[in-house]
Amino acid sequence: MSYRKIFWGVLLVLIGVLFILKNTGVICFSWRTLWNLWPVILILWGISVIPVKDWIKAVLSIITVIIAFFFVQQYGKNNDWHWRFNYSDHDQDAEYNQSISQNLSEEMDSIVKYASLNLNIGVGNFRIDDTTSKLIELDRTGSEGRYSMTSDDIDSTRKIRLSLDKAEFKGEIKNRVKMKLNTRPIWDLELNVGAAEVDFDLSPYKTRKVVIQGGASNIEVKLGSLMPESNVNIEAGAASITVKIPKETGCKITTNTFLASKDFKGFTKLDNHHYQTEGFSSAEKKIFITMEAGMASIDVVRY
Repeated sequence: MSYRKIFWGVLLVLIGVLFILKNTGVICFSWRTLWNLWPVILILWGISVIPVKDWIKAVLSIITVIIAFFFVQQYGKNNDWHWRFNYSDHDQDAEYNQSISQNLSEEMDSIVKYASLNLNIGVGNFRIDDTTSKLIELDRTGSEGRYSMTSDDIDSTRKIRLSLDKAEFKGEIKNRVKMKLNTRPIWDLELNVGAAEVDFDLSPYKTRKVVIQGGASNIEVKLGSLMPESNVNIEAGAASITVKIPKETGCKITTNTFLASKDFKGFTKLDNHHYQTEGFSSAEKKIFITMEAGMASIDVVRY
């Protein structure tokens, strides 16, 4: 039997055992650790296709796993990275998982014609699915850290920065953020996340630019048709990416992916990296999508 079949079978068994030990409380670690170690899978995959003897592949794989574990334990930025057996009592665990609630907002001003939102917001679940009479509202519940919001004006543009303050993460991270935006300004959005679930319904807004940078993420973005031209740029690691666009808009997609599955129904393939809808050149409203991803599942859906 080949090394490849044995190795990937053993890997799936080990992942299943980790789920059991984690769920039963025998060991403590954050799933963020696994998400951030996804490049190790690429290394192991590369080892499996090297044209050498199987026992050499096995040795290289074991060394890779040991080195990765060593670096996590020695150089992890905080306790969230560390793996440990659960010797702590329930009171200590309860302290780690206390819920933090926040409500942040920025008032709307008649001089604001453009708004840019820069979000450096870590891991968790992030949604935009409602509007507000304020410029922006944020409701958040989580287990660690607090968000801070700052803003400044440049001519008729309001620049908003939202970030998660540094925190000593312990145990499993819980972070749920729901945002509402005002429909009047023209929006530029830039989102920087780690291992996250992102669900943004941007169809009610005039979005000029959307930039999302994520690690191992589940990203879903729904765009509207309120701008003559919109640009979407998504960079992710091992991710599931879905972008929804209106049927009445023209759309052009540029991809740079590795080991990705792509589903672009209603698009014509121009070459290995470019796709566009029929009648794109003459469309009154256009959406340009650029995607860079590792082992990803990418869908662009017309609604």
